[in-house]
Order: sequence, then structure tokens, then C-alpha cells
Amino acid sequence: MDFVDEHHLLPGLFGQLAASRARLLHAIRNQQLEMRYQPIMRLDGDSVAGAEALVRWPQRNGQCIPPDSFIPFARETGLLNLMTRWIVDQVFVDVGGWLRQHPQYYVSINIEPDDLSTTALLDRLAFLCQTHQVRPQQIALELTENSEINPWDIAETAARYRQAGHALFLDDFGSGYANMNYLQALTFDMLKIDKTLVSAAPDNSVLPQLIAFARSLSLEPLAEGVETPAQRNRLKTLGVVYAQGWYYSKALASRAFIQWCADRRSQS
Repeated sequence: MDFVDEHHLLPGLFGQLAASRARLLHAIRNQQLEMRYQPIMRLDGDSVAGAEALVRWPQRNGQCIPPDSFIPFARETGLLNLMTRWIVDQVFVDVGGWLRQHPQYYVSINIEPDDLSTTALLDRLAFLCQTHQVRPQQIALELTENSEINPWDIAETAARYRQAGHALFLDDFGSGYANMNYLQALTFDMLKIDKTLVSAAPDNSVLPQLIAFARSLSLEPLAEGVETPAQRNRLKTLGVVYAQGWYYSKALASRAFIQWCADRRSQS
């Protein structure tokens, strides 16, 4: 095989990176990202507790680039904080009025540990909650572990979010990441159990142990990816109170989500 001089490749790679960054920056600034809302349910009575806000990047061909791809890219190219601010602002545009009318509900927003490196997001949340007359307790923050961030470095800032009234969720618990570092450094209110554990066969599942572990830390477990009645019933038997997944609903655009909740209330 002929030797390839990497220096000849670098201009092309940098050009592709710059072009992709420009596309994402354009999408953020021109409202080309979209938000979806997946209901979070109480298993006792199957009533609505709130929703998880999920960002999407639709493409011209009708497909969507998955968040697992463009969010790490946003972090690597210095666009993460700008994107997070857009997401937070859009959540209040989409469902701020709904939250004001229904103070018993909440919306959880996914953030990265990088977002907790300063208090800029906390200040923005305080402004938006006051402007839209939404209680801070109605905005929870879902944190996914980042191996590049030392959780002790953001512990003080994270504590200020909880002091302001925002619950902290640890996302993807049990997915194979070293969540223990985050559990030692930060105080959480809820552990979101990864969907791979929810869908595992009962005989091969560590789900009961993880639920017991969460309870031992005085944390509320929330099961993700519930897709069948059997999964829902098993979780309820194990004492899980909160769940979300396609068994109840896919992630919906804001108007469809609000209507879905209204229909659910009228049926019950």
C-alpha cells in the first residue's frame, strides 16, 4: 500500500469540518432544529407527570440526524452552549403556556456537563421562568455523563440549580457508563433507567437490583423505553412509579403533545 501523506488530507478535513459547523450554526440561528416532547407517565393510573424535551435536526431529504451525532459535534466545535440556549428558549416558546396553566406538570431538558461549567444557563432559566410565570420546579435537567468532564468540577454549580428549584436527573443509568463518579460528586433527584435494561428478559435482567440501588440512595427511578404492556406491568410490580416510551406515545410536536395530554385527561 502506498504511503498517504496526512498533511495533504488535512485541508480537506478542515474544510469539511468548517462546512459542517457552518450548517449546524445556520440551523440553530434559523430555527431549523425542532423540538419533540415525549410524555412521562405515572404508572399508578397511567396519568401524565410531564414530558422529556428532545431536539431533532431534520434534513431536506426527510431524514433526521440523530442527537447522538450532532450534539457531540456541537460540543467539539464550540456550539454546544449556543444550542442549549436555543433548546431552552424553544421549550418555553412551545410549552411555557401549558406549564403555566398546569403547575402539576414538568418538562425535563437534556443538558451536557459542559453546560454546567458556568451559571449562564441558570441565569437564563431564572429569566424565562419569571417571564413565562413557570415555577422552577417545572423545569428539570437531564444530565448525561461525559467522560471528558470531571463531575467534581461542576458539583458546586449543579448544586445551585437544585437550590433554585430545578430537579436533576441522571440519564442512561445502567447503560455501561461509569455513572458512579457522577453519583458520588453530584446530588440527583431521579435516575433514568436505560431502555436496554427495561427490554431485557426478566431472567437475564439486573433491573430489580438497579431499582433497589436507586431506592437505597433515596432516588426515584424512571424507566425509559417502555414498549409493551408486559414491561409496564413488570415495572409497576417492581415499584417503579414513573416511565416513558412508545407504549404510551412517541415524541410529539408541541401542539400534538398538548392535545395528547388533553385527550388523556378527558378519557380519565
